[in-house]
Amino acid sequence: MTEQYENNNEDEISLIDLFAVLVRYRKLVVIGTLAVALAAFAWLFVLPKFVPSLNKKTLTISYALKTERLPSSVAFSVNYDILLTATNYMNDVRVLADAQREFSIFADEKKVPSVSAYNKQIQDAIDKEKFVAKRSPIADTIAVTCKIPIEKEDFADDFIKKIAKMASDYIEADLMPEINTLEDNADRILEKYGDLGLSEKKSSSSSSSSSSSSSSSSSSFTNYADISSDIKAFKLKHDMFVQLLDDAFVITDPAGRTIKFIVATFAAFFIFVFIAFLLNAVANIKTDPYASNIIKKAWDEGK
Repeated sequence: MTEQYENNNEDEISLIDLFAVLVRYRKLVVIGTLAVALAAFAWLFVLPKFVPSLNKKTLTISYALKTERLPSSVAFSVNYDILLTATNYMNDVRVLADAQREFSIFADEKKVPSVSAYNKQIQDAIDKEKFVAKRSPIADTIAVTCKIPIEKEDFADDFIKKIAKMASDYIEADLMPEINTLEDNADRILEKYGDLGLSEKKSSSSSSSSSSSSSSSSSSFTNYADISSDIKAFKLKHDMFVQLLDDAFVITDPAGRTIKFIVATFAAFFIFVFIAFLLNAVANIKTDPYASNIIKKAWDEGK
């Protein structure tokens, strides 16, 4: 029972000693914390009103890009996913770097001196998700989100249009030769076997095996006819494989100054509390010859 009382008494004395340190250095803790809080307040809330460069805001801009849909007969024949190809292309760092070198929308400065600096900005934009392109829930649509400095708002639309055009041109060069070849083959087959296909359609006096062969040939003839007509209709209305759908949706991101002020104030408080205990420990060591000798010996051994 006596031992438990002594332990409790030691714990109580330890807490009292700790509180006594805070009381002894109360001016340091209070004045230091207030000084940092005032400096943080001036930096975050006052100076930005007089120094525009400190009043940095960012915008989150959302775009919808429409991808062109191939006719079902053509899409089945070429096995090409325009939406997937365009999305992957737009997320390519080389593509983004090319557009960034022209518009520099991810940086505050107007000019960047080197290609490596542009590439670093792009890598930072990808790592921090300042540029995101992904499939949209809306059919045949890519959702693109950009987080940029507010000063670059006027360049954002042109940046996205360039990315969309680059993706469209890439698909044009990659897909259209395949579509043209498919059309030429379909037209050639129709031209060569067109009369045979028509005669097989009109034939009504044939055996069952011949009838089955005729039905198969007629079906193939119809497929090629559909492919040819679908491609021709597609080319008539084709413009770009990827293009901007609607106007951008812009949100101004909060600066977060209040949170920064609170964090700075609490950080200052704990730092000055630590300094108070450190000063108290140094003072105790100076008044204790035994502790002073130990510290002096350790200092000498470390030379």
